[in-house]
Amino acid sequence: MHNIVAAGENTILIYFGTEIDNVLPEKIGQFVEQLKSTLGNIIINIIPSYTSIHISYDLNKIAHQAFVDKIKVILNQQDNNIFVIKSKTIYIPVYYDNEVGLDLNRLLLEKNIDIQTFVKLHTAQEYLVYAIGFSPAFAYLAEVDVRIQITRLSTPRIKIPAGSVGIAQNQTAVYPIDSSGGWNIIGRTPLNLSLNKPGNIDKFHVGDKVKFYAIMRNEYLRSGGKL
Repeated sequence: MHNIVAAGENTILIYFGTEIDNVLPEKIGQFVEQLKSTLGNIIINIIPSYTSIHISYDLNKIAHQAFVDKIKVILNQQDNNIFVIKSKTIYIPVYYDNEVGLDLNRLLLEKNIDIQTFVKLHTAQEYLVYAIGFSPAFAYLAEVDVRIQITRLSTPRIKIPAGSVGIAQNQTAVYPIDSSGGWNIIGRTPLNLSLNKPGNIDKFHVGDKVKFYAIMRNEYLRSGGKL
């Protein structure tokens, strides 16, 4: 059941559920893509989250009720599987080492595991993109294996280098740019995920999957990674 709520003069919120689960991201991701393809000319902005979508639309082109009616039609199509949009899997190389993993050694000590076991656990699964954060290229990914889950830092760092891979509770993520943050940093990718690279604005979508894989120091540096 979907709940559509007016959130402003030209905005609505669509709730797909009340609790985070591993089904909603794909449903929300599919719905966002269908919105873009069918109503892209009247939509100003779409912000998907864990259980809902915030949509702004152009009142000069469509009235509120007419827009809501169109939304209901698309939701009904989704419920009846009239359209299915396949998610993609994004592969991200990571250099796991204390040299770039600011919290890696502490995490290994707390969890009483060696780095080989840790890397195996972090790279063993595909993570769902549950939501997009402060940047279109900051994707909240879940779920991290319970054996390596760890709470956020009590005091956030002022600066975390771009490309840093972190863990906070049951989620993992990559910082696309230098920024502050309280995630536990376990490694770094050489990929440029900043918006200086235009393609990154659409790199991650809710419902996509991300797979990390380990690389050695020489490959990290050769691929443009910084220390």
